[in-house]
Amino acid sequence: MNGKKVDVKLPSDQMLFLDLCAGLELKMAELYHYFEELFAEEVLFSLLWKKTAREEENHAQQFQLGVRLKGIGMQNITTDVSQAVTFLQKVETFLEKSIASRPTQKEALVLAIKLEEQLATFHMSSIVMFEDPRMKEMFEAMMDSDKGHISTLRDFLRRLETEGE
Repeated sequence: MNGKKVDVKLPSDQMLFLDLCAGLELKMAELYHYFEELFAEEVLFSLLWKKTAREEENHAQQFQLGVRLKGIGMQNITTDVSQAVTFLQKVETFLEKSIASRPTQKEALVLAIKLEEQLATFHMSSIVMFEDPRMKEMFEAMMDSDKGHISTLRDFLRRLETEGE
């Protein structure tokens, strides 16, 4: 080591929260990659899952950046770490059940919409105070992306239901 002390702007529980959020985004990506493979024969449907998985991986990288920066650029995160743990466990359970049950396209969409809505609510309940406006913009863009996921998934669900009639 070079002997320099690294400034940590956030306490350990808030750093843990960022790390858990990165893990959550990666677990969502894993679920979406599973759907991508499961529905590989339906090209547009498979591409939807691939795109969404990559966006979740990008979100994870943003949280990991916050961890690598030791919270620099952030003042405070108001959240309950246990909520992040609970949500991560929920996504892990949904992934395991999906692998075991091989859901239909409609079931996969309904599940993803439900998870994305809960994730958006979870993100909204976690209040982050930023010192760096660029960091704030990055996290706000991630929140907007989650809303976009819900909209896109709902559009695919409507199309699927319309085609099924």
